[in-house]
Amino acid sequence: MEGVKILKMSKEHIEEVLEIEKRCFTDAWTRKMFEDELLNPLAHYIVLVQDENIVGYAGFWDIIDDAQIMNVAVDTEYRGKGYGNLLIEEFIREAKSRNLDTMSLEVRVSNEPAIKLYEKYGFEVQGRRKKYYQDNGEDAYIMYLFDL
Repeated sequence: MEGVKILKMSKEHIEEVLEIEKRCFTDAWTRKMFEDELLNPLAHYIVLVQDENIVGYAGFWDIIDDAQIMNVAVDTEYRGKGYGNLLIEEFIREAKSRNLDTMSLEVRVSNEPAIKLYEKYGFEVQGRRKKYYQDNGEDAYIMYLFDL
C-alpha cells in the first residue's frame, strides 16, 4: 500500500489508538493498559500510519518461542482495504527476526473477518476458551501459526 508507514508505537500514539480501540471493541483497553504495554520488555507494538493518521495497530508479546498476539485493530472506516494484512505480515517478519517458532492469539468465535484473515496466513484453531470475553461471556478460539 502506497504511503503507509509502520512505526513502533510510542506514548504519543496512545490518544489516537484509544479512539480506534473504543470504536472497534466493546471491551476496550484503557490508557494505562497501553502505557504499561509500552513499558513491558516482552511487548512489541506497532501502528500503521496513512496520511498522518493512525489507521491500525497491533501488539504481541515475545514469550520464549511464541509471539503471543495481544491485540490487532484496524479503524472501522479502513477495514477491508488490506491494512490487517500489513499488520499480520509485519508481525510474521518481526517474529521470524526474533527466531520465534510460533505465533498465537485468541479471537472471538463470532469474529469471522478476523478468523478468515488469520487463516489466510496459516493460523489454525487449536482450542477454545469457554466464556473468555468478560463483556458478554463469548468463547474465544485459540489459533496458532506454526513453523514461522
